Amino acid sequence: MAVNSFSAFPFARHTQLIGRLLIGLVALQLLAGCSSLDPRPDLARLYAGASNNQSQPPVIVIHGLMGSTLVDRKSGEEVWPGSIGALALSNYRSLARMEADEREGRGLIPGDLFFGVGGVDFYSGLLGTLEKIGRYHRGKPGEPIGTGDRRHYYVLLYDWRRDNVEAVRALHQLIDQIRIDYADPTLRVDIIAHSNGGLITNYYLRYGPNDVLDWERPAQWNEASTRIRRVVLLGTPNLGSVASVKRLFQGYRIALRTVPVEVMSTFSTPFETLPHPLVKSIVDANGQELDIDIYDPASWRSRHWSVYSPEVMDRVRKSVDSAELGDAAVKQLQKTFERNLRRARRFQWALTPSLEDAEIDIAVFGGDCELTQARAMLESDAEGERLIFDRQLLKQTDISRDYDRLMLEPGDGLVTRASQVGRATQSTGREREPFNFFPIAQTFFLCERHGQLTVNPYFQNNLLYFLLAS
Repeated sequence: MAVNSFSAFPFARHTQLIGRLLIGLVALQLLAGCSSLDPRPDLARLYAGASNNQSQPPVIVIHGLMGSTLVDRKSGEEVWPGSIGALALSNYRSLARMEADEREGRGLIPGDLFFGVGGVDFYSGLLGTLEKIGRYHRGKPGEPIGTGDRRHYYVLLYDWRRDNVEAVRALHQLIDQIRIDYADPTLRVDIIAHSNGGLITNYYLRYGPNDVLDWERPAQWNEASTRIRRVVLLGTPNLGSVASVKRLFQGYRIALRTVPVEVMSTFSTPFETLPHPLVKSIVDANGQELDIDIYDPASWRSRHWSVYSPEVMDRVRKSVDSAELGDAAVKQLQKTFERNLRRARRFQWALTPSLEDAEIDIAVFGGDCELTQARAMLESDAEGERLIFDRQLLKQTDISRDYDRLMLEPGDGLVTRASQVGRATQSTGREREPFNFFPIAQTFFLCERHGQLTVNPYFQNNLLYFLLAS
């Protein structure tokens, strides 16, 4: 019966089926062979010789926004990120910058790198590669380096809620201390800067520890090349990110919860990573760039956005004990918001002139395979205006219009490629003239999301080549 059933198929069809099965088996064997070989670069073999060079400069790693833990200054208790339960249930209000606490010696300070959560690695893979392949050892500022093993890396830990210029000054102090520890007043270092860490580095290359944001005409200091040899910028928003507009507009979604607008608005960094003042990041439904100055408080106030929205003001008022205190809290929050906007505008303009000290090798690394928010869309109707970040939320659509092309550009999911290299584009897709931020020695782009750039093996391969090449 089985034979009759089998022979009921046409012979030619039999042959085709058997052929396909054989091809499939061969393909599976080939795939199995490839997976067993592991196509990733053999970093240990590639850099076996270079990793023994004791004259290799020390490396400073600078993390991005939310890239360090925050602990209570007095108790040492970790507030950010805290436990898995905190990530799932916290309202994050304890992260709000309270200037009175800071003046009185309370508040939060950075603890260590935020290495990862839930099996997702942020920085441990990068440091592991520096240690295992590059033969670097984590250095502790203030500990002298002897004549033996002199290959060290350091981590600049900074409070990512505060003004970037404060982190710049901390970077300057760290380099000074490393020079003391190495007993070498002319020592130059290498820097690996991820995300916002790249903006800190960018500023330092120009102005050193000087706060020039109140200067009428900021003058560059031209000393960076005497202190820094090579710089790696990884996923840096050199032209800002629309994600920062969204965070100040809607809050910042983390795990199962959201850091609310009224908390995000007390941080300086989301403002300093807004799209550059020359970049028109808001378009209308036709894709026309709108002349909305996102650094002008009036643009937010007149449209009842962010801390000027009734919902946010209501939450702030309910968070205190009386109506009088609630009104005072709203007023203070809006004052902080406006101060952050004004200072962020000056920060962005300070990074715009060409770098005069061009004797530093700078490499730009990033991702460009993920469609990334490049513009928000202002939708208007009888009900009013709405700022839209997701095309699925548009109430009025035209099937003939490509909204993805209007709102999205290639990037790493958070920062567009155009922003990473400092090259603005128009909504038409036509490139504008590049911004002359700095001379770039090399660029390397890969298919990786922003938060995972540091652990990508192909980035690490090119990073080591850039750092260890003589």
